[in-house]
Amino acid sequence: MTKIDVIMGVRPDFIQAAALNRTFSEYEDKLDLRFIHTGQHYDLELSQIHLEQLNVNPLHAILPVEGEQGNQQLSAIMLAYEQQQLLDPPDFVLVMGNSNSALACSLITARNGIGLGHIGAGTRYENRLLIEEQNDLLIDQLATLLFPSDSESVINLIREGAENSRIVEIGNIRADSVFQNLGHVEDSNVLDRYGLESGAFITVTLHHAYLLKDIPFLISFFTLLEELSESLTIHAVLHPQTQMIIEDIPEIIQESSDNFQIVSAHNYHDMLKLIKNSAMVVTDSQGLQEETTILGVQCLTLGEFTNRPITLAKGTNTLVGRSSELLRAKIMEIVSGERKEAYPMELWDGKAGQRLAQYLLNNS
Repeated sequence: MTKIDVIMGVRPDFIQAAALNRTFSEYEDKLDLRFIHTGQHYDLELSQIHLEQLNVNPLHAILPVEGEQGNQQLSAIMLAYEQQQLLDPPDFVLVMGNSNSALACSLITARNGIGLGHIGAGTRYENRLLIEEQNDLLIDQLATLLFPSDSESVINLIREGAENSRIVEIGNIRADSVFQNLGHVEDSNVLDRYGLESGAFITVTLHHAYLLKDIPFLISFFTLLEELSESLTIHAVLHPQTQMIIEDIPEIIQESSDNFQIVSAHNYHDMLKLIKNSAMVVTDSQGLQEETTILGVQCLTLGEFTNRPITLAKGTNTLVGRSSELLRAKIMEIVSGERKEAYPMELWDGKAGQRLAQYLLNNS
């Protein structure tokens, strides 16, 4: 039996790991998925809620790195996972995305001469100053197998010199997650809990560090949301770190109301129901850019960069930079009925996990 460590550090990892867990259960006599929680997630209790709801249990290991940040977090995960590999070495390791957890475990895996696969390989912001971009580039250099989610990511890898033999097009695991959980979404009562009417509210998220460092942008952005809430319902799902930052900015009023709702988190089923029923989503999240395109929901992406350009070219996503004037204009266009229609995405069909499992079966 092939022992495969699946590294999970942040919320998107849990969501994709759950999709893999469900798919790989058909092959459990040959492929043994071992879920490693690195402890990077800021709230282990909340991450446990996600894992239980999405049926990713039991965990094979939880690394003792809770509370570390930045480069200290990176080194702590490296040291902890090195010990884990020494005690119980895997045959292969899967990392997802571009988190510190993915990079740290990739470095240890490569140094120990163990096969490494990168799910979501080839995504690029085309801005080397972003930590996420640095992580993606390094992981793709270290990985023995690259599993891109779309054709633009494949082009990036080829352009950077990756050998064709390393590139395996499996599709988008995030699409698997959406399709597997749509049935459960109907059981969520999140709209009733917050008094939200389907199609009559805007879901907002904001968490990327480069945007949170721009205080003038934050002031203008939240001022705009406050103004819009006079005629539109805003449901803002703000990472605790985001809330801590805006609490220290006196120009921003952080008071939740019926029309301007501020919450810290939702479980996956609640979040998926919010997205599906939103008039639009305003975000800087790469995962939400994908999910809105999959669900046909209008998406406005904050900032000058996206590593999901295919959602701009073929999906429902629009890049709006940091201009409050442009953001307001785009919001009003959508409210008035203007929409981007999504084209069918190749291999975003809910079967990416099956293709990955079959490849690993045939090549292990």
